[in-house]
Amino acid sequence: MNDLAQGARTRAGLIAASIELFDRDGYEGTSLDSVCRAISVTKGALYRHFPSKQALAVAVVEEHFRRWHEVRVEVEGSGAGPLQTLIDLTHRMGSLTRTDRTVRVGVRLLFTSELFELLAGVHFVSLVAMVRDLLGQAVAADEVRPSLDTREEADGIAAAVIGAQAMTVITSRGDPADRLATMWRHRLEHLVAPERRAHVRATALVG
Repeated sequence: MNDLAQGARTRAGLIAASIELFDRDGYEGTSLDSVCRAISVTKGALYRHFPSKQALAVAVVEEHFRRWHEVRVEVEGSGAGPLQTLIDLTHRMGSLTRTDRTVRVGVRLLFTSELFELLAGVHFVSLVAMVRDLLGQAVAADEVRPSLDTREEADGIAAAVIGAQAMTVITSRGDPADRLATMWRHRLEHLVAPERRAHVRATALVG
């Protein structure tokens, strides 16, 4: 294995180990020494990729960001229209908050005091852009009211989704699918004309 491939493998291993340790012990309870021990590398090898624990946490959150884009591609592949794609995307990510360690840890890190100002704003802007893009496509497809203020709606939807994820991770109570379905039922009342609402599903896709 050449140096470039070995370096990429080490970096990926450090991120994977960090996700597991952050999930088990929390950000504050995880040391760089424990990350190194988890994959049997030296501190020097870690520092070649990440100068601090904060930098390692940023890489973990970037994996969380990447998951949003991966899931969007998967959902779009189902052939649903842009509005249903948006709804299903939020439900999939809500579900992954409970079942996917990367997503769960990514959400938790966004609300860690040391990282909030550094990461939360970037994540929110990225999510708003994704929501607004899908809403814009929904307007073009005549799926939602043409007078829709996509910027305002995207802000509200993104805030609701982040809130549902945060509640699930921080309180370990309730089902994000229920929170998101309630949010979507209310939003669809003004997003979609009454005669079209029967064609849009607010709840998570079963199966």
